Order: sequence, then structure tokens, then C-alpha cells
Amino acid sequence: MIEVLLIILITSVTAILSLTGGFLLLSGSKLAKTFQKYGTIFAAVVLLYAAFGDIIPEILEEGELPVWQVALFSAIGVLSCFIISGLAGHYHKHGEEKTFKNKKQAYAMLIVDSLHTAMDGIVIGTSFAAGIPTGLTSSLATAAHEIPQEVGDFSIMIRSKMEPKKIIKLQIISALIIVPFSVVSYFIGDALTPALPTLLSFIAGFFIYIALGEIWSIIKVIWNKAKKGVPAK
Repeated sequence: MIEVLLIILITSVTAILSLTGGFLLLSGSKLAKTFQKYGTIFAAVVLLYAAFGDIIPEILEEGELPVWQVALFSAIGVLSCFIISGLAGHYHKHGEEKTFKNKKQAYAMLIVDSLHTAMDGIVIGTSFAAGIPTGLTSSLATAAHEIPQEVGDFSIMIRSKMEPKKIIKLQIISALIIVPFSVVSYFIGDALTPALPTLLSFIAGFFIYIALGEIWSIIKVIWNKAKKGVPAK
């Protein structure tokens, strides 16, 4: 019982800590304005790092999936996002195309981030099952890689013109998903652990797709400015 209460406390703190960078973006400070100005490229870099610098190396380090399977499941994740995005694109009004695309990107990011948070919860829960020190270490590592990623997520949602209150509400709900998944996985973690590498490979693919979408939007802005003879800033 003490371990369960500790998991709830630690994961709740981890969730709030992971949002600190995002809250800074909404603060209106000078640093926040700088983040907003370069938010698109920052989000793309963070998402690519999350996929290629964090998730995929972690899977390969565990050795539970061969490289070709990680690549395959990641590619399927990219393709799945592409298909879903394409299907959703048929339901917007022409005059609202840009707004729709931005909001679609924001909600896609929210869903993917929630899935990733759920996976983090499973990792933390199974870590606590192995021992409290292991669980604490896993929680700190989770908060460390979530903080910059959440800044990228907030940047995408801010660009979608979503109201700050709604952004905060949705991000808090998404972040707190880690709590129930940690508790459940503490009790049944052994049953969930074998599926983690495959699920994380899919999530890496989702991140790659969204990052490529951000990069494509940057390229289009630069291209449009170049055609008009406006220097890119």
C-alpha cells in the first residue's frame, strides 16, 4: 500500500514537472516569445530527438526487438499517421484550411503524447515493482525527457490558436494519464512489458511523422517568402 501511494505521489509530481516548460511558453515572458518565434523548428527538433535519440535507442539497448522490426513498426506508425491525416483532410472547409491543419496537428500531437505518457507510466510502474530506488530513478529520467518534449507540444498547440485555458486543461489531463497507468502496471507490469518495445516503435513513428509535418510547414513558409522576394527570418 505504501508503494502505491508513493507511485501516485511521484507520478503526479513528474506530470506537473513535465509541463513546466509549456507553462513558461504561456507566461508571456521574453523567453516565451522567443520560444514561440522559433516554436515550429524547436518542436520538430525535439520530436525527432524523442524518436531517434530517446525511444528507438532505448528499444535497441534492451535488445527485445531487432533493428529491422523497430524500423518496420516505426514506418507503420508514420504511414498510419499519414493515412489518418489524409482522411481527416476531407472534412475541412476551404476557407479554414490553414486553421484546420494547425488544429489537426495539435490534436494529433495530444493523442500521440498521451500514448507516450501511458507508456512512460508502464515503465515507471514496472520499475517500482523492481524496487523503490529503481522507480525513483525511472521517474526522474521520465521528467527529464518530457520537459523539452512538452515545450514542443505546447508550441504546436499555441500555433493552432487554441485558447490558453484549453491548452492547459488538455495538457494536464494528458500528463496525468501517467498516474493510473503506473499504478496498474505496478500490479500487472509483467503482462504489459513484452508489448512495450512494439508500442514504443509505433509512437516513435508517430513522432517522426508530426516532426516531418512541422519541417514541411517551415519549408513552405521559406519557399513562399522566397517567391515574394521577402527575406526569411
